[in-house]
Amino acid sequence: MSPSLWSCKVDAAKVRLALKLLAPYIAVGVFWLWMHDAWLAILAYHLQILFWALEARPNIGKPHNRRILLLALPAAVAGPLLYVLLPHIVREDLSTWLSQHHVSDLSLLLMIPYFGLLHPCLEQIHWGPLRDSTPLAHPMFAGYHMLVLYSLLSTPWLLLCFVVLVVASAIWQQMAKRSGSLTLPALSHILADFGVIVAACIRVLR
Repeated sequence: MSPSLWSCKVDAAKVRLALKLLAPYIAVGVFWLWMHDAWLAILAYHLQILFWALEARPNIGKPHNRRILLLALPAAVAGPLLYVLLPHIVREDLSTWLSQHHVSDLSLLLMIPYFGLLHPCLEQIHWGPLRDSTPLAHPMFAGYHMLVLYSLLSTPWLLLCFVVLVVASAIWQQMAKRSGSLTLPALSHILADFGVIVAACIRVLR
């Protein structure tokens, strides 16, 4: 292989990696920050995940040991913890903030299965291979959440959220390595996101 051809392949691989890392930022930038539409943002993000998944083909099979799935259980505290903390960490009414991004009460309920079950699986399919490709995947995963939450959370809690998400990403990477698949991190992610969206629904709709 000629040096120029090798260089082109390396450059193309770097571009693909950058586009994968930037996928949520593109969706959030266009549809959340500019158009203020939560559903379009998450759908645009997921479409990009599905596009790149055709190339990555991550391992989503069964873990080597099913008992290891118990390691996902601590993530279940995310929902109850958020429910308790929510009134103290937001700087704007949650219902108002959601309505500003076209999330009605009905669409918030629809978010329970979509955001709580499907979204975590798609994110693990996307970020699992990225975590193994570059350590930048951890802060990049956490960072796009900051673009979504900066107008809702006060600064100290926003920074804490960033740290928690970086740590969660690193833990999910170790879970995937230890179990031999993405099933364990996906289950952990589901328990966290499902609890978070249910806590938000209870706060808004009660």
